[in-house]
Amino acid sequence: MFSLARFSSNCIVKSPSIMRMVSTSTVDLKGHSKWQNIKATKGKNDMIKSKATNFLLKKVRGAVSRGGFDLKLNRELAGLENDFRAQGLPLDTFKNFLQKLKDKPEIEYHFDIIGPAGTFFIVQAETSNKKAFENDLRKYFNKLGGFRLAADGGVRTWFEEKGVICVEPIKDGKTLTTEQMEEVGIENDCEEVSLVEEDGGQKFEFLCEAQKLNSIESGLSSTGYTVVSADIEFRAVHPIELPPTESAKIEKFYEILQEDEQVRNIFDNVAESE
Repeated sequence: MFSLARFSSNCIVKSPSIMRMVSTSTVDLKGHSKWQNIKATKGKNDMIKSKATNFLLKKVRGAVSRGGFDLKLNRELAGLENDFRAQGLPLDTFKNFLQKLKDKPEIEYHFDIIGPAGTFFIVQAETSNKKAFENDLRKYFNKLGGFRLAADGGVRTWFEEKGVICVEPIKDGKTLTTEQMEEVGIENDCEEVSLVEEDGGQKFEFLCEAQKLNSIESGLSSTGYTVVSADIEFRAVHPIELPPTESAKIEKFYEILQEDEQVRNIFDNVAESE
């Protein structure tokens, strides 16, 4: 996937009881896909551009399933409303999401897409009508040309699922260094620790095995780190270089999808650019 800049190295990092190989990114900020960065600048869809919002909305869905919609009776849900306030996220997003859950419950799906020049995409969406959303995708493809739906799981072998946790770079009022967070990553058995540009600011990103996501997130939160988001993401196994002639088409693809309120995330196999 594309990035603004990334210089990664494999470093042996020592702790009192552990020595292991950890992949770190310490020189420049690691970004996601160049096209995913479009989402942070357009401002058309809060649910796409903000991992923090998506993270809390997933918790809202779980809280509702366990305790219902009444904020007075569901303390977990009321706590999440306070989290929205504390993080400066729009309460309208919280309220509208609750109303949508009441009126028209949605299910999360993943759609596999084959793009131009050997590009593959996995679109994560929440919709109450899978077939209708597939038809919407086909309309977008007709506008662009060069894209088509693959069978369910059709491009999944080109990706691997990873747990991705973003953490604020401040704890107890002090700015955390990359070296400190590398030690935290080792202690929690993470595969990679990176400094990233996320939602307009710097965050530390921990990469781990998908099945360890929840336990590592809980461990970080319980020891005083502010977890901004924690989710399963698809990372390309063999990223490819995108021909310059296709750049505009891929950019337009992201711009169209970001305007669809059902879309939550997009993953691609495009190599990071320097």
